[in-house]
Amino acid sequence: MPAAVKRRKKSNRRARSKRDKAAPTAAKQAKGPTPKPVVIDVHAHLLVPEAMKRTYAHSQYAHAVAGGGGVPEPLFKRMTELPLRLREMDATGVDMQVISPSIMQQCTYALDPQEALETDRYSNDRIAELVGHHPDRLIGLGSLPLHDAALSASELERCVHNLGLRGVIISSHVNGMELGDTRLRPFWAKAAELGAVIFVHPAGSTDTRMRHNRLMITVGQPLEEAYALSSLIYEGVMDEFPMLKILVAHGGGYLPFYAGRHDNEYRYGRSPQLKGDFSSYLPRFFYDTVLFNPDMLEFLVTKVPASHVMLASDYPFAEKRPVEYVRHAKKIGKKAQDAILGKNAARLFEIAI
Repeated sequence: MPAAVKRRKKSNRRARSKRDKAAPTAAKQAKGPTPKPVVIDVHAHLLVPEAMKRTYAHSQYAHAVAGGGGVPEPLFKRMTELPLRLREMDATGVDMQVISPSIMQQCTYALDPQEALETDRYSNDRIAELVGHHPDRLIGLGSLPLHDAALSASELERCVHNLGLRGVIISSHVNGMELGDTRLRPFWAKAAELGAVIFVHPAGSTDTRMRHNRLMITVGQPLEEAYALSSLIYEGVMDEFPMLKILVAHGGGYLPFYAGRHDNEYRYGRSPQLKGDFSSYLPRFFYDTVLFNPDMLEFLVTKVPASHVMLASDYPFAEKRPVEYVRHAKKIGKKAQDAILGKNAARLFEIAI
């Protein structure tokens, strides 16, 4: 074979080798940058002023936090003015919010059941209108007169079937009645039947020891969530309705962090009604990220599946940079972080993203 031909063949082999090595890089460049995860905030409050006028005087917030005064003006504006909400969502990198009434100020449980129903229906209609104007940005949760389980079951069905809301927000107790009380079974049965999301968020603590130094917020709220989930577990609601979709505010309160105390009681035979360790029920709930410390979020996902944890800001009260907060929980890993930012919520609320 002539030397010139050999040189050409050798040169061609080198060229093919370079092309083969470059191919993956070229393909990667053709795909472009990795798309940003869709960010869904599952814990964002609003107020419906006409509804709040009927409920505020009875609220725990008015007595324990505001000293009988009103909601501070900046917070009120942020919970009632939609353009401001959308601008702040954009500024914090939030694509969609799950909006629900601020049950601390707008809870109807102190009203006569029929008046409560009328108030909740009015509020739910307004929320549905907001969502209808911005379906690409807002997902709606309604509210109910939970002190009447039959009325609540009926209104929940209307919220889901007629208004297109994805569920409702409820308090951690109903005028002292725990969520596991048998009188609330018709409501839980309807929630399970509809596949509605039930967002458990305290309306405040009735313990008068919490009335000072904002302890109702700092101590009372996470304690109320621990009460609520414990009641649902011990009173058999989670066993009777295993498909319930219950989202809990503030990372589930104290419960995920102290579940070992309940497990200890089970091991000694002191809670025979349970079908397994108390901790085995925790993965049945869904949790938001309003824990303030990234290491607490990292700990939470050691106790419950990361797929059951969802970004939240507690708008307009708490986390100002929710996306950065999740990213700072580095032990979780980027894949789980991306899911927490939006994919988990999309699955729970059945949103196409």
